[in-house]
Amino acid sequence: MYYRINEAYDFEVTHCDSFAMARGKGTGEFALREAKNQAMTYGEEIGGTHIVWLHVDEGEETKVVAVIYKCKQ
Repeated sequence: MYYRINEAYDFEVTHCDSFAMARGKGTGEFALREAKNQAMTYGEEIGGTHIVWLHVDEGEETKVVAVIYKCKQ
């Protein structure tokens, strides 16, 4: 799946403004992908350009937390 938002490391977005937190949840065989897709979709909807993953919890239900950044490229 193609996204306009870019995955990044925190040192790559030091010149950007962070403005939102994103979360996602997933279950089943592709739980991590589903959870990340939810967070990335939300980031795009609010106009983010980059996403930095803060936490991934792969328990019974996979959960992700990320920071959404807006960079003036």
